[in-house]
Amino acid sequence: MPITPQQIQAAQNLQHAAAHDTSDQVRLVAGPGTGKSFAIEERVYWLLSNGVNPHRIFVVSFTRASSRDLRDRIAEYCSTRGMQTGQSVSVTTLHSLALRALRAAGLLTYASDPTVMDRWELKNIFDAEFSDSTKIRPSRCKEIRRHHEAFWSTGHWGPPNYVPPNPPISQNERNTFGQFHHPRTQTYSCVLPGEIIRQCVRNIAAGLLDPVDQLNIEHLIIDEFQDLNPCDLELVDHIIQRGVVTFVAGDDDQSIYSFRFASPQGIQDFTNNYPNAGNHFINDCFRCTPNVVQSATSVIAAHPLPQRIPKILNSLYSNANPQLTGLVARWIFQLGVMEAQAVAQSCRDLIQAGMPPRSILILLSNTKVLLRALTDAFDALQLPYESPKADGYLDTLGGRLALTLLRIVCNHSDHVAHRTILGLPAGVGVVTCNNIANKVVVNNLNFIDLFYNLLPGGVFNARETTVLANAQNNCGMIAGWQPIDTYGQRDADIQAALLAILGANAQQDWISATQPLPQDMTLEELRDYLFADTDDQESAILQNVYQRLELPLPEEGVLPQRIRIMTMHGAKGLSANVVFIPGLEEQIFPGQWRIPYPGLALEAARLLYVSISRARTACVLTCARSRIVYGRSTHHAPSRFANCLGGPFTQRIGRVGLSAQQVNNIIGECSQL
Repeated sequence: MPITPQQIQAAQNLQHAAAHDTSDQVRLVAGPGTGKSFAIEERVYWLLSNGVNPHRIFVVSFTRASSRDLRDRIAEYCSTRGMQTGQSVSVTTLHSLALRALRAAGLLTYASDPTVMDRWELKNIFDAEFSDSTKIRPSRCKEIRRHHEAFWSTGHWGPPNYVPPNPPISQNERNTFGQFHHPRTQTYSCVLPGEIIRQCVRNIAAGLLDPVDQLNIEHLIIDEFQDLNPCDLELVDHIIQRGVVTFVAGDDDQSIYSFRFASPQGIQDFTNNYPNAGNHFINDCFRCTPNVVQSATSVIAAHPLPQRIPKILNSLYSNANPQLTGLVARWIFQLGVMEAQAVAQSCRDLIQAGMPPRSILILLSNTKVLLRALTDAFDALQLPYESPKADGYLDTLGGRLALTLLRIVCNHSDHVAHRTILGLPAGVGVVTCNNIANKVVVNNLNFIDLFYNLLPGGVFNARETTVLANAQNNCGMIAGWQPIDTYGQRDADIQAALLAILGANAQQDWISATQPLPQDMTLEELRDYLFADTDDQESAILQNVYQRLELPLPEEGVLPQRIRIMTMHGAKGLSANVVFIPGLEEQIFPGQWRIPYPGLALEAARLLYVSISRARTACVLTCARSRIVYGRSTHHAPSRFANCLGGPFTQRIGRVGLSAQQVNNIIGECSQL
């Protein structure tokens, strides 16, 4: 690595200054690639070194997968320094922390620990059954649900960053939702996004819950603080007011989750709300070369947030030895298909020059408009690639069934998984499943009992009885399985279950999706792998498996070598040697749905900042003057962000991508990283 020991020591001193701050509240503002996670790991290690009980340290991250990754990093960081108690520190999501507090206080009102429904379950179970029960169209049911999620997350029916539907949600629709929501979430022991935090805050306000006392919290560390919504921030404030020493880390320039009602004001106002808080900045970027940093920061400088925290991101490669500059290319094409072909050609040439395919990342702001042309161009050149996660294995019926079987094996009380296995077989529709759920409520039944006990007489009709009998048979296939069973031991059984329930295509898809996995990984590890949000999380899970099994990592990596095509949001936290960002046109990015809302347009600038800063060595930004959208040729104008990317766009003739000299320079600089 060309970054000098002196640079590393100087950056580490800033990280440690934040991590060792003895203030009751500490804010760390950390730009992309500056070592925020290292500061958090050092914070935990420092607390443990000073005698803090590991069971009284609570670390919170934004998603289930990111918290798992941070938990592993903390345990390894402490272990390499001779301290094994790092693995006893609680590292969870804020939702899980609230859930634990409610459970400890006896305030959970569900048959078992509730599951947060994911995107697939919200669409195919909750919204579908809400629609069947009310005869409201499914798209409107989603709007009504989102309306309530906005309230749970913010405490307001029309909060900032919430784009209201047309027509607005009526009071009658709110009432209809309430009549459906409570009995259904009780039946399936599930919650919707934001719901548990709101329950926790309500119980605190009512004097029924003290989370600090219930969980013995002494120190709270919160990662990605800019991604917390107002209700999350209210819960954190309740904890702080009860005397908990709190360390928060994040960056308002990387606040990109307004659709989850995240508020960058939380990190912006932290030192105002807590005037005695320690205040630290780390701005030295280990990830990006100078030209990449300059392009990313140019976007933010031209489109700053109101009350933006002043900061300057510096690339450590500017003064490295040897000095690296990186490449930012800005191209404009006549046609969108030419853009896609130029990107594909560039990827081919990089791979032929020695670039591992997984070191190339394609980030899309609109998959519906951009993905097809890119995959056609990649297919024409026979390039290996992975499509965005939304189109992945888990979104197939076979993938969903495989995950469901593993979830039930690992947690027999997973009500949502049982509802999924009920409705997945061919010929079983939402009407039947909804009728069964309604009869569970009316007849005071337990939903899980339907899958393992004799059915009560006179409740279910012949059709429903047949569907439940089939579900019992399907659950019976996995009755003897254990979470510690290995993939190798159960592979044939899983294939047999997929074949019996969904047919040969589901069986074949399973074989293709799991072929490279270690035979000795457990079913619990396999469940976590299938449930991972990103391929980096998949990679981390597999690396832990190889480490546990004391096996050498495959020379080509634990995941197949493929170009990664992802959404801009999906790439948060990732990095690659080369990043391509196509489609920088006003009609696509910020896009028609953001344009009427200035706050969302500003968020698009932050999303572009985050996307550019995924690149280590090179970033290629492209746009087209016209492209095919939904079967029609449409004229497009360059994005409002195109004139603030650190340099001019160049007109590309035909399908020309990176030159041979540019490819060689990129490969050469990557070898120095």
